[in-house]
Amino acid sequence: MSDKLRRTVVAVGFGLIAATAVLARAASPSFRTAMIRVLGSETANPSLGDEAQTFDRLVGTWDADFTFHRADGTVARKKGELHFGWVMDGHAIQDLWIGYPMGDQQERTIGTTFRFFDTKLKQWRIVFINPQFNYVVTTQGGREGDRVVLRGADGDGLPIRWTFRDITSDSFQWQGEKSHDGGKTWQLEEDHHMKRRADAISDGAQTPTHDTMTSEAAFKQLAGLAGEWDAVQDGTPVKETYRLTAGGSALLVETTPAKEPSMITMITVDGDRLIATHYCSAGNQPSMASRAPADLHKGMTFSLERVTGLKTPDDWHNTGITITLDDQDHMTQRWTYIYNGQPGTTLFHYTRKR
Repeated sequence: MSDKLRRTVVAVGFGLIAATAVLARAASPSFRTAMIRVLGSETANPSLGDEAQTFDRLVGTWDADFTFHRADGTVARKKGELHFGWVMDGHAIQDLWIGYPMGDQQERTIGTTFRFFDTKLKQWRIVFINPQFNYVVTTQGGREGDRVVLRGADGDGLPIRWTFRDITSDSFQWQGEKSHDGGKTWQLEEDHHMKRRADAISDGAQTPTHDTMTSEAAFKQLAGLAGEWDAVQDGTPVKETYRLTAGGSALLVETTPAKEPSMITMITVDGDRLIATHYCSAGNQPSMASRAPADLHKGMTFSLERVTGLKTPDDWHNTGITITLDDQDHMTQRWTYIYNGQPGTTLFHYTRKR
């Protein structure tokens, strides 16, 4: 075979290989979605532990009713959908916010959020981007009672607060607020209501269940805590006493750390929810509500509704409490708080005094 013929055969061979590769890719576009398939994860990474539950309950597809409160006082509404799923071997969770075209819009709007739990900060860190509007914003935070609250700064530098609230197995509410006075007051800008898509449930999506009960039954469970309980928090003995008062319509909880002033929490029934008002030694009074009381053995959560007595927004104040009756003689309380704009958590492990 001459050199010229050999070069021709080699060239044809490489041409056939290249053509075959092109045809294969054209026939099967999977190479374009390979990264997407690898990106996703069915479950959270076990290293997240209990923190995975912060957003795992939102995994799936949701139909959305978006409401936007404009600066001029007008309100705009549109329909859309929301998708949540774990990514990167379950170390992070991502979502897609999709708004359907309306009016003169020719295409849908779409933004995405990337979330991961920072083990050093003990908070979730969030990045949201919407390329269509050149918008990027970061926030951070976590669970506060039965809500998820995230704080950051908007593109104009003003403080923002994003809240997931009223979370159930098939619905939740998302609110976006902005402050123009350094966090003293907040203006509602976005108020979105999500409902889990029915076919997503029928397709086998795993959704959390909530063993809720009536507010009266929940109050009766709490009343069963009557008596004295002891705990030790950071080396400090704490005594807590429960007793019914006001003709049995209120549960008075007195918490006394050693060598410190006592604090009072009053728990009452308000329709289909429970209200817990905490009179703190810090001089403020957070009022917290449990809108869908759960069995006390599974954890009954109260979330902040409002707080009075604050001198500045940065003052230390509680934002929620979850009370869990581990057994008849042991109880765990998980309190959340905000101080200087940073959220935190304190755990108490009580033993009934016999």
